Amino acid sequence: MGLPSFPGWRPIGAFPDGDPGDVGSWLLVRGEEAALLEVPEGLTVRRVQQALRRAVVALRFITASHEHWDHLDADVWAALALAFPTARRVHPRDVRGDRLLDVGGEPLWLVKAPKHSATDVVAVFRGVAMTGDIELGTLDSVTDEVPPATRKRSMRRLAGFCDRTGYHVHSIVSAHLNDVRTSVCWPDLFQC
Repeated sequence: MGLPSFPGWRPIGAFPDGDPGDVGSWLLVRGEEAALLEVPEGLTVRRVQQALRRAVVALRFITASHEHWDHLDADVWAALALAFPTARRVHPRDVRGDRLLDVGGEPLWLVKAPKHSATDVVAVFRGVAMTGDIELGTLDSVTDEVPPATRKRSMRRLAGFCDRTGYHVHSIVSAHLNDVRTSVCWPDLFQC
């Protein structure tokens, strides 16, 4: 399965086994630093080390779109913590509002937006938003974990992201790789 690639987005693979519907995992790279986005079942320390060596970068952050097991496997998370003790782990449940991280001088935004799960975070890097399992253009969700009023607030927060931050989003990719769009009008994606 080919993962979408954008400038600064280095695909590691789709996990657990590269089949359609699996979860993509990326290194977000700028300069000599990287952030690991998505920690799914099947991702290994070895695969991350190989990707870091190919990109010639150091791992600065580890994060995921939400804490469901297929996006943040607890065993993989723990193994990465041991293998990369200087990398800062940013658990999605600990993100509040708009959180700004710095990857080699490039902003990495983590935007809290509970819709599919209570821990949903949209990651925005170099104009690309990884939306996790958030369905765009609807208040519906495949889970009932988040009340409808909270979903609606989250969609409004996401729609206002560019105005709040002055940051332009031109492309999106979902964690399961089933929604990839370029040349998007960000606020239009949240019309419900």
